Amino acid sequence: MNQNNQSINSHIEAYLDYYCGLSHPPEFAVLLKGQWGAGKTWFIKKYCEKLKKSNQKCLYVSLYGMTSFYEIEYAFFQQLHPVLSSKGMAITGKIFKGLLKGTLKIDLDSDGNNDGTLNVQIPEINLPEYLKNTDKSILIFDDLERCHIDLSSILGYINYFVEHQGLKVVIVANEDELINDTNYKAIKEKLIGKTFCMSLDLEDALKNFIKVLKDSAISDFLAANTELIQDLYNSAESQNLRILRQILLDFERIFNKLPDKAKNKPELLQDVLKLLIIFSIEIKRGKITPKDLIKLSEEFVSILTKNITSHKVLDSVTKDNNEQPTSLQTILRNYPRLNLHDPFPNQLWWTKFFDQGIIDTQELENSLSTSKYFEDENTPNWVKLWHFDDLTDDEFDTLLKKVESEYSERKVLKIEELKHMTGLFLKFSHLGLYKKTKEEILENSKSYIDHLKSNSPNEFINNSKLSFAYKSISSIGFRTYRSLGFKGEDLAEFQEFCSYIDKNTESTTVEMMPSAAQDLLATMQSDVFKFREMICSRKLQDRNVSEPIYSEIPILKQIKPAQFVDKLFCMNEKDKKYVIWALSDRYQLPFINEKLIEELEWLKSVRSLLHQEAINRKGKLSGYRLRALIEQNLNETIKNLESQKAQL
Repeated sequence: MNQNNQSINSHIEAYLDYYCGLSHPPEFAVLLKGQWGAGKTWFIKKYCEKLKKSNQKCLYVSLYGMTSFYEIEYAFFQQLHPVLSSKGMAITGKIFKGLLKGTLKIDLDSDGNNDGTLNVQIPEINLPEYLKNTDKSILIFDDLERCHIDLSSILGYINYFVEHQGLKVVIVANEDELINDTNYKAIKEKLIGKTFCMSLDLEDALKNFIKVLKDSAISDFLAANTELIQDLYNSAESQNLRILRQILLDFERIFNKLPDKAKNKPELLQDVLKLLIIFSIEIKRGKITPKDLIKLSEEFVSILTKNITSHKVLDSVTKDNNEQPTSLQTILRNYPRLNLHDPFPNQLWWTKFFDQGIIDTQELENSLSTSKYFEDENTPNWVKLWHFDDLTDDEFDTLLKKVESEYSERKVLKIEELKHMTGLFLKFSHLGLYKKTKEEILENSKSYIDHLKSNSPNEFINNSKLSFAYKSISSIGFRTYRSLGFKGEDLAEFQEFCSYIDKNTESTTVEMMPSAAQDLLATMQSDVFKFREMICSRKLQDRNVSEPIYSEIPILKQIKPAQFVDKLFCMNEKDKKYVIWALSDRYQLPFINEKLIEELEWLKSVRSLLHQEAINRKGKLSGYRLRALIEQNLNETIKNLESQKAQL
């Protein structure tokens, strides 16, 4: 709004008041032009409501996708006769067409046929008396550039209303998409007497978008943060109100899924809103994809590291050696409010939201447990220290001493927490904020791992069970724990520490594999559905499971084929089939992990034993079923595994 509390497009509204109020036919149309998403439709529909309130009659039609004049007639008819065109009226197609033809008849050659699809410029139109009341009737044609009727024909059609019927007509269009048509300029000169360029009325549109939200808590929060929203939109130099409306609807979705305690944290809601606005705009523009969000955060941290004392990301995005900044750097430079040092919930959550439309409520809960917004006496000291960017000097020194003491006294038993501590120490050493060298920290942390393996083997094994893979939880691929990314993960010492964890996790996993294989065999007998979930790729699973997953572990080769077959034949026929199906799914391409090829010989032995049993049962129903299971499932599976092994 300006100083007189008028909208930025108030001059357009004032002219339309004058134009629509003329007592004589103006004999020209008014064009409202603007970019896609600039709010043209929103503006003109609001103006239509204003006309209706002042008892002026207007008909609005969107030409989007229309291929014939008949479709325009139908749109007019619906507004002229809302009862007759309603779904509740049992009108046959023939009767309906007769009424429609009587309302707006388009007969170009007087042969009694509807010629609306012909490519003409000045059709002969018989209008009802209602539309001939020129001091009351206004026609509005929206989305001209999206009409599929030939441009010359549709403009000739509109011109007939203006020139021959004396009606007042407003056309709404993105003129940039029409200007290259060779006939457009000539027709425009004859038809359009006044052209206005719509300006983005962000403030007014935002207020109206907020009003339609049902939850007053959401509306109140957004209304209190309109300045924040406008600042971010202006930083983006976005001229698209459609994206803004979608952003507010997405925020409503997220808000409704937040735990109640989070809804009462304005700073948390503001951070969510900031990320939602920036990510939405840049993804919609095509500057980044949802999967680039992690890279964007990494770029932010990289820049911040170079200028840690000032925290001015903008100053860190420079054109070194006359090189242009990358698209990620440009985004960071455009948004001084953006802070990806500790995004809430986390980068992976946002990636899933934009890539799949999923609101991961469990991850929201997990993120809150380690969030800076809810730190209390029960929050682990290492978590508080993880948010070091928000600490004072004294708070940082105090927390660092506490975490160092817990580390020295070997109080931490979880590998993931030790990994966080090590990453923090390495990060601080790298930044000159910690007295120990990175080499000292690495050796001490390796010694800590040795201590855990020797003195707390059960804890170590429990940690390795979380992934049950040679690529364990410690690998760089697992970038978070308790929804917090690992500090210092780009440092060589941190990566070496991860490799050391991998090495020890692998040896622990190998040691426990025979016992785990027997547990898996017992699970197969007691719950075939759980058995399938434990051995198949998560991409094939039907529900979330908490059991260890062996989709990438050749655990089945730890079971003797004869023992496996013996246990299989102790099961009922239905469960037998399900187990064989599960084996087929386990090796299904393209999800198969290369490690599972180690089970090829085991699978062949199982097939051989089953085949022999089928021979022994020849002539019996059970023998037939067994032979069919082998042919339909195992033969093709083994063939695929052999082919993949040959390629490797």
